[in-house]
Amino acid sequence: MSKNTKYKKEKASSIDTFFEFFGKHLFIFVPLLCLLLLPLGLAQAEQITDEGIIIEAIIIIAASLAFVAFARPTKNKAASIGLIISFVVLTVLFSLLTGYDGKYSTVMFVPVTAGLILTGAMLYKEKALNAEGIVLMMIVLGVVVRYCYCLKYNCTQMQHDTGSFGGSSGHESYIMYWYKNGLALPDFDVTTRWQYYHPPLHHMLMALGMRIFTTFGIPLKQAEEAIQILPMIYSSLCMVVCRRIFKLVKLEGTGLVVAMAAVCFYPTFIIWSGAYNNDMLATLFMLLAMMWTIKWYYKPSFKNILPIAVCVGCGMMTKLSAWMVAPGIALIFIWVFVRNIRKPLPYIGQFAAFGAVCAPLGLWWGVRNMFEFGILITYVPDPSMQQMSVRSIPAAQRLFDYSLSQFDYPFEAFTMYNAPYNEYNPFIGLLKTSIFDEYNKGWDFSEMATVFVIISGLLALISIVCLVLLMFRKDVCGDLPVKLFFMVVFLTIIVSYTAFCFKFPYVCTENIRYCIPVIPILAMALGFGIMPKHNSASNQHS
Repeated sequence: MSKNTKYKKEKASSIDTFFEFFGKHLFIFVPLLCLLLLPLGLAQAEQITDEGIIIEAIIIIAASLAFVAFARPTKNKAASIGLIISFVVLTVLFSLLTGYDGKYSTVMFVPVTAGLILTGAMLYKEKALNAEGIVLMMIVLGVVVRYCYCLKYNCTQMQHDTGSFGGSSGHESYIMYWYKNGLALPDFDVTTRWQYYHPPLHHMLMALGMRIFTTFGIPLKQAEEAIQILPMIYSSLCMVVCRRIFKLVKLEGTGLVVAMAAVCFYPTFIIWSGAYNNDMLATLFMLLAMMWTIKWYYKPSFKNILPIAVCVGCGMMTKLSAWMVAPGIALIFIWVFVRNIRKPLPYIGQFAAFGAVCAPLGLWWGVRNMFEFGILITYVPDPSMQQMSVRSIPAAQRLFDYSLSQFDYPFEAFTMYNAPYNEYNPFIGLLKTSIFDEYNKGWDFSEMATVFVIISGLLALISIVCLVLLMFRKDVCGDLPVKLFFMVVFLTIIVSYTAFCFKFPYVCTENIRYCIPVIPILAMALGFGIMPKHNSASNQHS
């Protein structure tokens, strides 16, 4: 072996080692990255200070130098120096964009993107760029984009049912209740205050975040904005969990990159990274439960079943609808039990442990309110807003009318916001809100917005076809029970959502926030759909 060949292998090994180390510890690095962005305005553009910009510039330069020093993306010293200089120049640009009266704080991702593209190009030239490296760089950019969104929209913008921190109803008021009262449970009927009926885990964590910030001297009003970092962390961790799920089912190469691109940059995950309600944390727990279920399927043990119980239980302690992963989990449990029916005792013990952990975590709040105030565990309030009602529209029309005229108005249609009609098709509403949520700007940029909706709709249709075809492919996604698991979770969520839209026939119920976990499932199916057979993993799980 020549000296040059050995040198090249050592360099390739450095970057591979870096990516491997970074990839193994994403559950630590991603929340840390979120927190390192926090000094830049405490999640609100108006709060950005010169000191915060300087701190972020130092962090970016230090991280860039560490990357060049330890990962060694190129063997050429001149190229390494050029890369460092480029990072410094981009950091200066980042600082200027961020500091210009706060107006450009939300486009600070531009120099970050440029730096990642430059790094990727250099790795590609060195033949050291692979799917794993691309995915890790997308995750970094995904975190930055989420923070830009949080800087742009405060606790009163792009929110759902939040009320206000100084009010007596809504999610923000509910957070303030726990901030003021610690762990003291409400001594009043929680249905008498809007949104107080929700299980309290998310709101408790947000209140704890406010308590930590104010303890460190941050004024309460700023702390109310700063806790937006928590749903941002949840959304960012969803990227990490989805990457783990995709790797567990052996999604590789271009398919992995495409699937992760959807999770990193699809608008839903970005919009909900700034939400003060409980949907993002519930989504994270549902995805975690799915990840651990797949792990348990291949290695059934107490070690792997207890995290499923914790995730489902905590998901239901965040939002009761997290139960929707349960039918898929039950399928896996039954399949493994029947397969090992001759030695049932170990599995019976594991299932008992699962129930002993999951049930109290997930149901204590509902059971407590049922005995204390006579409230049904499944209680959901009817908004009774006739302005948004679509009750008079026949069910067949709501389900099967896909006339193109509905796409002339690309945002979710509310007549109360001067739209020509009330959105009535639950699936068109699902599609529109997955891109724009309930954002409504009349007809501004409607042509481009319509293009986005149509492209997203086509991708959704293709992904659904890929999900169905996945059931019949033996070369990808592991064993049949794993494929059925994803299908059952997908169908449970969609059927539950459809029933919900008919039980509460209002425009506001036709929202992607009730179906967020279907996006990673469809992204995974699309990824497998573009994976050629000669690149597909075997049916055996290693």
